[in-house]
Amino acid sequence: MKITKNDLKEMIVKLLTEQEEQKPARLTQKSMSPTAFARAGKEDRQDASGELTPQEQGIIDQVDQFLLNLAKLPGVDINAKKAILQRAVQLLQRQLAPKQQQAAPKPATQGAQK
Repeated sequence: MKITKNDLKEMIVKLLTEQEEQKPARLTQKSMSPTAFARAGKEDRQDASGELTPQEQGIIDQVDQFLLNLAKLPGVDINAKKAILQRAVQLLQRQLAPKQQQAAPKPATQGAQK
């Protein structure tokens, strides 16, 4: 069985991509000014608007609004509950990431043909 350079490159790129996707999401300590916060949200939504369905946009908007409303409540400190949010982000990543990998087409290998 011969493996061509292109096949080897494809396998390496696929493995590296899978490793990147499997890294756990981390919430870092980050501060933003109110202006930067508003601008970042607008820019992110504009960048992703062509890649998301209207239903996905609706879900993202609801989650965003929920977190904003939660943070506005008196006595609620989102930063103090970062560990809970971190677990939620990692759970979402574990539940959604495998589905993304299954949907990706697998490159055909020449060695399997006879």
